[in-house]
Amino acid sequence: MKIRASVRKICTKCRLIRRRG
Repeated sequence: MKIRASVRKICTKCRLIRRRG
C-alpha cells in the first residue's frame, strides 16, 4: 500500500488510468 500512496503524489493522472484497468 506504500507504493500506491507514492503513485498518488507522483501523478494523479496515473490513478485514473489504473482505474480504467
